[in-house]
Amino acid sequence: MARAEYPPTHSMRADSTGPADQVSLVEVRCAAAVVRGDQVLLIERPELHDWVLPGGRPRDRENMGSCARREVREETGVDVNTTGCAFVLEVNDPIEHRRVVELIFRAECVDPAAELVGEPGRNPQWVTTARLPYLQLRPQIGGYLPDLITGRGGMGRYIGNMWRPSRSGP
Repeated sequence: MARAEYPPTHSMRADSTGPADQVSLVEVRCAAAVVRGDQVLLIERPELHDWVLPGGRPRDRENMGSCARREVREETGVDVNTTGCAFVLEVNDPIEHRRVVELIFRAECVDPAAELVGEPGRNPQWVTTARLPYLQLRPQIGGYLPDLITGRGGMGRYIGNMWRPSRSGP
């Protein structure tokens, strides 16, 4: 039976000198900045008075790019292709003792004319860069989106799942 190259998260230490019970538990989320011309696809959450990129948590054994594509489809009805990792951001909340790392992929629509279909209480909309400063975005990435939309922002590289079984034997 193959072993993973890395120990499970629950046995990792927060740092090399800290006790084993000071683990750094991290919640992972994946989102997509879907670009169409000078617009980005956002979801309005009227009850919270804010806007978000489509995204969510990966399912068991789902890779990050697949998670972002699935979440866009579920939340907006649009099929997309991810073209790269645009941002990696972290929310480390000392009040709620919650740490979230979010991978935000740049994506393009398979069918740019596809009809937007939102989940109950959610309104997906194409938003121009001119409107971004007036929206309450969560997380607050509105200042980074115009460069991503125009292509002036750099792109990280998403390499994918790097797990390989460890080699056993001599």
